[in-house]
Amino acid sequence: MKKTLSFFCLILLLCSACLSGLSESAAKPWLCLSCGNETAGESCPACGALRGQWYCDVCRIANLSEACLQCGKSRDQTLSEQSEDARPYFAWPAVRFLADEGQPASLFRLGEFYENGIIVPQDTEKAIVCFKQAGEAGNSTAWIHLARIYDIGVLVPRDYVAAMEYYQKAADLGSAEALWYIGSMYEEGCGVAQSYSMAMDYYHLAAERGEADSWMSLAYFYLKGFGVEANQEQALEYYEKAAELGSPLACDYLGYLYMTGSMIGQDTQKGLQWYQRAAELGNGRAMYALGYAYQCGQGVEPNMAVALHWYEKAAIAGYRNALLVYRSVNP
Repeated sequence: MKKTLSFFCLILLLCSACLSGLSESAAKPWLCLSCGNETAGESCPACGALRGQWYCDVCRIANLSEACLQCGKSRDQTLSEQSEDARPYFAWPAVRFLADEGQPASLFRLGEFYENGIIVPQDTEKAIVCFKQAGEAGNSTAWIHLARIYDIGVLVPRDYVAAMEYYQKAADLGSAEALWYIGSMYEEGCGVAQSYSMAMDYYHLAAERGEADSWMSLAYFYLKGFGVEANQEQALEYYEKAAELGSPLACDYLGYLYMTGSMIGQDTQKGLQWYQRAAELGNGRAMYALGYAYQCGQGVEPNMAVALHWYEKAAIAGYRNALLVYRSVNP
């Protein structure tokens, strides 16, 4: 009899433990994959989605398993692609969920949401926490972004020491862009003693890894004789390297050099080609220069319609003089 009672007591204890576990599981907060809200129930009070429910972005059907029932696409793949979508409200649930799981790219984007007050209230402290977590998870872009925040001093008080620390963390992860920023810190003497030789060392390291702006910086040093003997031929070679790597500023500058005959023989056709390439890369000043060339007939037949086209594009790209000229010739 005692054995029977003991057996029933054990069963009751086990059932009680199971029910307790289920209760705790049901009470544990979870992130809705449909709207991004946090809830503790078995369904989201905001949109009605079940715990763990997600929508396949190919079939648009709801799933609870790890793969789509219709096409087999995995939940993780769908969420990853959704988190990268340019539409904030569409990306938000996946961004928040993946950030909660420690996914670096989503942590970085969640930081941007907090930084700019997108969907969530603006919160600089939370943004910085997200950027740090993303950086520590191996996202060099997050360290650079965080460094820029302290370097510029818009959201937080300017702190060059912190900026240099975060640039270095990004550089340690292999970022050539971060090496260029460190070089610029030494060039300007921001948070460190000014040193053209140290700046050049970092610019060379970044340039060897394909950082176009570093070739621009090296070219400028040789053009002005900063830390080295001035050498226009060397400067021109580096400007061309930067342009070949897709630097809009370098393409624009080469266009200017060829159009004006500065440093090199004047060649309006080459100048126009470099301006064209710079414009294709989004450089507003080059767009303005093309407008001027077509207005005045520099290397091309005068064509006011084409000139207005380039002035308009330059104005939209943010080049202020272009808007003034556009309005003056096309009232």
